[in-house]
Amino acid sequence: MTRLEERFDRLEKRLDEIQTLLLRLLEMQEAGQLASAPSPPEQATPAPEVAPPPPAPPPVVVEEDPLEIQYRLALEWAAGGRHEDLTEFDLSGRNLRNVDLKDATLIRANLSRADLTGAKLIRARLDEADLSKAQLARADLSRASLEKADLTFANLNYAKLERATLRYALLTRANLMGANLGGVDFSGAQLNRANLTRANLRDAHITRRQIESASALDGATMPDGRLYDGDPEPYRVVE
Repeated sequence: MTRLEERFDRLEKRLDEIQTLLLRLLEMQEAGQLASAPSPPEQATPAPEVAPPPPAPPPVVVEEDPLEIQYRLALEWAAGGRHEDLTEFDLSGRNLRNVDLKDATLIRANLSRADLTGAKLIRARLDEADLSKAQLARADLSRASLEKADLTFANLNYAKLERATLRYALLTRANLMGANLGGVDFSGAQLNRANLTRANLRDAHITRRQIESASALDGATMPDGRLYDGDPEPYRVVE
């Protein structure tokens, strides 16, 4: 007998045994001898331990940008509050077009590159303020104090500065075309390469050297009231 035949023989015997067992089980069931085995008592499943909830994260405190606060206060001041001292405020690059800052205190404020086109800065205190590259076209700075202010490259095209104080101010390459500079005190101010085309310098306190340092004076009104004729001598200086 081959090994394969031996395996088949064992398999047939096993099947016979299983069949005999099944027949006995059926007989026992019919005779009522096969009782259903009681199911084991269910064991109570212990409740899973509930982990305590994680502590709530601390509230996130969002700190407002201090420059945004200063900008908002400046606008509120302009809107009518007028109680904040704006000294040393950083308003650089801000949009302040047509803003009303009459009588504002902006000493040492940073207004570089700010857009102050058409702004009202009458009697404002801007001593030592940084107004470099600021847009001040048609702004009203009448009787404003700009002592030691930096107006380098500032655009003051047709701005009003009657009786303003510009003592020791930096006006290098400033655009003062058509500006009203009547009665302005330029003592110690630097006007190197400033554009004074059609500017009104009537009664301004200005020296010949300062006028000579300007880049353009075509059509300007000199301190004595005459139109610029190529002679930078102001003839009359207001003391």
